[in-house]
Amino acid sequence: MLKKPLRAWFECISGCGATYPLNEIVYRCDKCGDLLEVRHDVEALKQRSPTAWAELFDQRYRTSEWPYGSSVWGKKEIVCPTVDNDNIVSMYEGGSNLFWAERLGKEIGLDDLWVKQCGNSHTGSFKDLGMTVLVSMVRQMRAEGKSIP
Repeated sequence: MLKKPLRAWFECISGCGATYPLNEIVYRCDKCGDLLEVRHDVEALKQRSPTAWAELFDQRYRTSEWPYGSSVWGKKEIVCPTVDNDNIVSMYEGGSNLFWAERLGKEIGLDDLWVKQCGNSHTGSFKDLGMTVLVSMVRQMRAEGKSIP
């Protein structure tokens, strides 16, 4: 068990210092109008070693334990640590195969090129990976009593 809770937030990419909680509906920085990115408390993540994180994620990969069988939620701590498992909406997204691209690799001078094809999922769209996080976050916000316009 981690002593320090894992946290993530939105932060302005311009460096103006503006931050926003993940459960706030915000599209651009209110301070300067620039874009936002998700940032993580790296010190909290360091409570586990890189090897321990890799072992945990490998253990969860394609498991039947809810919600960790999804290759998105199997890495919940670095995807969206603030969503309660009860609020996750998932169809076990991700986990699509890598394909050896021998001919393409030869064309561009790489002997061992593998490509990820996210479009071969059950819905045919790579967008599933982001939508499971969005829908789960909305469900979390509703559980917290937040207004969703």
